[in-house]
Amino acid sequence: MKVKKTIAGAFAVLAVLATTACAQNSTFGGSSSSSSSSKVAIAVMYPETGQYAEYGKMFKQGLDLGVEQVNGKGGVKGKSIELKYYDTQSDPKQTAAIAPKIASDSSVVAVVGDYSSGASMAASPTFQQAGLVHYGFNNSAADFTSTGDHVWTPQYSQDDFQAQVADLVAEKAKKISAVYIENDWGKAAYAAFKKEALAKGIDIAYESSFLADSTDLSPILIPARDAHPDAIVHVGYGPDGALVINTLRDKLGYTGPFYGGQITNEYITTSGKNGEGTILMAPFTTDTTNPNAQKFVKDFRAKYKIDPGEFNQTSYAAIIDLAYGMNKTSPTRAGVQKALQTVTDFPCYVGNKTTFSFDQKTRRMSSTSFLKLQLKDGKFQVMN
Repeated sequence: MKVKKTIAGAFAVLAVLATTACAQNSTFGGSSSSSSSSKVAIAVMYPETGQYAEYGKMFKQGLDLGVEQVNGKGGVKGKSIELKYYDTQSDPKQTAAIAPKIASDSSVVAVVGDYSSGASMAASPTFQQAGLVHYGFNNSAADFTSTGDHVWTPQYSQDDFQAQVADLVAEKAKKISAVYIENDWGKAAYAAFKKEALAKGIDIAYESSFLADSTDLSPILIPARDAHPDAIVHVGYGPDGALVINTLRDKLGYTGPFYGGQITNEYITTSGKNGEGTILMAPFTTDTTNPNAQKFVKDFRAKYKIDPGEFNQTSYAAIIDLAYGMNKTSPTRAGVQKALQTVTDFPCYVGNKTTFSFDQKTRRMSSTSFLKLQLKDGKFQVMN
C-alpha cells in the first residue's frame, strides 16, 4: 500500500509540473502544442513587454514579413516555417529560465533573439549544450559568440562598430564629453569607443555611466556640459538617448553637436525637435542603394504602410538567412548548423554587398560597412 501511494503521489506531482510548464509557456507567448511534420519551428526570444517593447514590436514586424515571404515561396524543403514567440522583456533572468523549455522542444530547429546581448548570452549555454543554433541577429557584444560553436550572429562586433564611430566623431571634435549605459553591453561598447577615440587624439574631458532605468540624468549631464566639449557622445539605446538629448537641450541649454541616439521611430518621436542634427552610424537606411535592401523596404512599406528601421531589417534578414541555409542543407538542428558553416552566399541587406558568408572563427558576418547618418526633418539621412 505504501508503494502504491508513493507511486500515485509521484504521478500527481508530475501532472502538476506538466500543467505548470504549460501555463508558463503560455505566459511567455510560446505555443504549448507540438508542430506537425509539415512545419519547421523557430523559437523567438524578444521583449513583447517591458522597457524594450518598442524593439520587440519592430522585431515581430520583420520576422513575420520574413516568414510570410518564405512560406509564400514554398517554405523550407516544402515545409512551412512557424515562429514560437517567448516574451522575455529582454531580461537575462527570464531568458535563462525560458531556454530549457525551448531546448527541450524537439520541433524547434533554431532560436533567434534576444534584443540585448546580455539577455541572449544568459540563454546561449543551454542552447549550446542542446546542439541548437542560437542566431543572435541583434547581438553585437564582442564576446557574444564565445559560448560555443552553435552561437552565431550576422551582427557586427561593437569593437569594429565603435571604432568607426570614434573615427566619425574625430572628424569634427577634438574634445568631448561621453555618457554610456551601465550594463555589460554598454561598458564593452564604450571601452571600444574610448580606445579608438584616444588613439585618434580625442580629449575625453568628462565621462560617466548611467543606469538603464534612470529618469533624471541632470547630475551627470551638467558636468558633461560644463566641460565645454566640442561634442557630447552617447553610447546606449533609443529611450535613454532621447532622455539624454532632451535633458541637454531643454534643461541645460546645450546647443552643440550630439552623437548617439538610435535609428528608431521611438528615438525620433521622443526626442522631437531636440533630436534634429543627431549624428550616428548604422548599417542600414531606407535610402539604401543595396538592391536586396531596396526590395525589403518596398515590401515592408506595402505590408505595414510605414518605413522600416534597422531593427525591422535585421529581424527580417534572420528568417531569410536561416531559410536560405536550410534549403541548401535540411530543416533540422544539424542542418541549420551545417548551413552556417558551409553556405557562402547568404543574401546581404546591409552596406553595398549583396551576399555574405560567416567568419568561421568569430561566427559573425565576415565584414560590414557602416553608413554615416544625420537626423534631418524627422528622418535619418546619409551624410555627404
